[in-house]
Amino acid sequence: MALDYHALTEVSSAGYGLPQATTDIVSNTDRRDVSEMLDLLSYADTPFISRIGWGAESAATKIEWLTENLGPGYVAVSSVMGSAGTCLLITTVDNMSLSQTALQLQTGTVLYGYSSTDGEHSLLLVVSTGVTGELTIEVLSTATAFSVGLSTTAADKLYVLGAVANEGSLPRTGNWRSRALASNGFTILRQDVQITGSQAATDFYAINSEEQHQIRMRMLELTRERERQALYSVHVTPRSTTEASLMNGALGFLVSQSGSHIDTSTTTLTENAVNNVIAECWEHGSKNLTWFSALSQARKFTQWDVNRIRMAPRDQRGGGHVAYYMSEAGVEIEIVAMPQVPVNFAFLIDTTKVRMRAKKGRKGIMEKLGKMGDFERYQIVSEFTMEMRGYNQGQHGLFTRLA
Repeated sequence: MALDYHALTEVSSAGYGLPQATTDIVSNTDRRDVSEMLDLLSYADTPFISRIGWGAESAATKIEWLTENLGPGYVAVSSVMGSAGTCLLITTVDNMSLSQTALQLQTGTVLYGYSSTDGEHSLLLVVSTGVTGELTIEVLSTATAFSVGLSTTAADKLYVLGAVANEGSLPRTGNWRSRALASNGFTILRQDVQITGSQAATDFYAINSEEQHQIRMRMLELTRERERQALYSVHVTPRSTTEASLMNGALGFLVSQSGSHIDTSTTTLTENAVNNVIAECWEHGSKNLTWFSALSQARKFTQWDVNRIRMAPRDQRGGGHVAYYMSEAGVEIEIVAMPQVPVNFAFLIDTTKVRMRAKKGRKGIMEKLGKMGDFERYQIVSEFTMEMRGYNQGQHGLFTRLA
């Protein structure tokens, strides 16, 4: 059966003249309906930089800050010692050098040790120290079960209880720590705009001024790139004309560190893995941590213990939208999900210890360049770096292999 209401040709077959159809309109002679609202996807949000803020500008070629580490309050054994032994070797801890690790000890320092193999407790007195980590020790007489010789294996911890002195003691050489300079170089981001005279004088739908629009878009693009530099950049020493300088971002600072706060093995994010990293940061003095990751990682917090999920800082109710999470260490972390970023990384950053630093007068500048033809040229430049205190003292966390 013919569908006379379906095919236009049926009208002619029925003896009627063929009506004009929209397909007969000459191209571009119809008045188009174009919205005056531009559909734009820019991702200009910068949650990381918004939380760490900007410090003072710098006129130097790099920024530097002093770092000094008292040590974690324990030393790690590098040698096996029998329960009757009086000499042992210590090794490095917490990314410190052996010499700086040993400066936690001096003649008269009391150490507590525990052997989980034999269930032995002991208080040990440091009789002398050596330049390569050797210790001469003796067991203190406490008239308790703690007055026993301690057998050790590699990696056992001996905790520093303090350097005690006898009545009328003579002064000892002070155990000052060597201060080190941490530093970071600068990164220059650049965006350029060129608008011909004809283009600048042309009216467009949704755009009042193409010149202003392109400038605004390039500024948004630069802002987004600056955010990602702050998180994911790794230092590159400039090579004249072949490679530009790159600063260390959070990734560059942390990826060279080691310890339980740098997780390079977890692929499926779990509540236990998060709490382990937070706990290690807490052990090193960080109490103000913020989580930065892709949404696919941040949303996993909703799958865990709902009693630990916080809708707002003082809200005691559980919820499905995670804004804050109460860790097992008692540290409430803010959860910040970021769009269109690598899913394998997640950062736990103490935002009170990090800040952006701009080159003097070059935080963000736009200049109109000299006219060379029938077009206008603009350059948008931002030169900046980042100061990250505590990166070498276990105060920030990182996941690198999340799926």
